[in-house]
Amino acid sequence: MIKTITDPITWAIEFENRDIAHDLYEKTVVGYDNNTFGKRTVNNDTWYIGTMLLDDEFKAKITEFLNQYDITSNQYTVTKTAVGTFFNAL
Repeated sequence: MIKTITDPITWAIEFENRDIAHDLYEKTVVGYDNNTFGKRTVNNDTWYIGTMLLDDEFKAKITEFLNQYDITSNQYTVTKTAVGTFFNAL
């Protein structure tokens, strides 16, 4: 597992609606590994994950993880976000 040496990058995993996002969050809570992906939270229709994985590795691993729960790639979108990003204004 390759990790970045910088601050975590926050990814947004967006689902069709709030109910689906929260139901899938609960369904996957036991199998989700903070050490692999990074800490995760759910808000409205989106999961937010702060990861140290490189972009391609994160996308591959999250897709593989969701596929284990029969969640196909047409049920969600994966995008980087500035949520949780802090800038040092010196």
